[in-house]
Amino acid sequence: MTVYKLDRFSRNKYETAIHKKALRDNGVKVLSAMENIPDTPEGIILESLLDGMNQYYSAELAQKVSRGMRETRNKGYFQGGQLLYGYQLDGRKIIVNECEAEIVRYMYSEYAKGVYVKDILKDLAAKGITYKGRPFVRNSVYNILRNEKYSGVYKHGEEVIANMYPQIVPTELYEKVRAIVNKNKFGKRSVKADFLLRHKIKCGYCGQSINAESVTTKNGTRVYYYKCNGRKKRLNDCQKSMVRKEVLEELVLNTVMEELNAPETKNNIVSGLLQLQDSRIKTNPALSLLLKEQRQTETALNNLVAAIERGILSNTTNKRLHELESRQEELERLILIEKSKTAVKVSEQDIREFYEQVLREEPKKLINCLIKEIVLFDDRMEICFNSPIKKSPDESRGFSFYNSFADMHVYLYSNTAPQVKKMRIEMYVG
Repeated sequence: MTVYKLDRFSRNKYETAIHKKALRDNGVKVLSAMENIPDTPEGIILESLLDGMNQYYSAELAQKVSRGMRETRNKGYFQGGQLLYGYQLDGRKIIVNECEAEIVRYMYSEYAKGVYVKDILKDLAAKGITYKGRPFVRNSVYNILRNEKYSGVYKHGEEVIANMYPQIVPTELYEKVRAIVNKNKFGKRSVKADFLLRHKIKCGYCGQSINAESVTTKNGTRVYYYKCNGRKKRLNDCQKSMVRKEVLEELVLNTVMEELNAPETKNNIVSGLLQLQDSRIKTNPALSLLLKEQRQTETALNNLVAAIERGILSNTTNKRLHELESRQEELERLILIEKSKTAVKVSEQDIREFYEQVLREEPKKLINCLIKEIVLFDDRMEICFNSPIKKSPDESRGFSFYNSFADMHVYLYSNTAPQVKKMRIEMYVG
């Protein structure tokens, strides 16, 4: 294998040694076209010297670049990239674009008054105000409301630069808006309840997600629902009715818990867990990975010792030697732990007791882990479970161990109709 120079191969001497060793083990030798390195003992020293110089050049260059960028920031000069809305360049300095700055202040003042972003967008569109020739969108407004640079502060890591971005929004107004934005993060403003089935339901008619929704009645009571996103945003002609949160969640929770407590289901799950335990004891992938890393560490140690014997000794090689030795001791400890795990086998009685305890104490967490997706119709729902045990190829819509599940008829109240509706539940493993 030929490279133009050794610095084109790598500028890290540790990586160079590792990669060359891997290539050499496979019968490949690295040659430099512009550097005549003899295949002699002297060539070993020359090659090591070149590798060290290449790494020094890379580290020094990174240091110079970092120092130059830091000095640029301290002078308040623009460092490149996309300029924020509301600013413009005057040479290398950032100055305020007053026309755009007025729009930024308007967004902050309106949002601080409690005006929703969607209403701000409507007002901007009505006035013909655009963002880079296009109408403002929700994310553009939120990015402006969250950006600390409009308060005159620019942070780079732990550095705080106050002379780069001129202040457009007063500090008090910015802090007020930031507090509102943090409070109104996803699901915090309109949803003050814990929705157990959030992100798991989709509409059976249009395929859109079914999200949390809330309304306030005339007497001030807050009522929570699950509503199809397609119908809510009028993305299609879906007429899927809303479903009361507590009714749907209780229905799903009770139905699944009833089936998980069924003797046949419980026996199948315990049997499957015992088989899984036996399989993991036989294979133990964690132990295999640790043993593989142990072999690699031993190889690296041998290579480093060989290099030291050839006279390549420095503080860096000494430090690396101690790191490898420490890692080798840690791997030996972890391997002993993994081997001890295979010697301890959980009994069937212990698994049954733990299973019953979890069903009794953490039903909601268990449902959250088990349910993969719920497809909801007005007259039925399909509950798809995460399969802990692999299905056979001919099981297209059947359980690998939930064989006792059958069609059930339950009653679900829908807020769109006063009468009680009958809903059929179908359950399967996805």
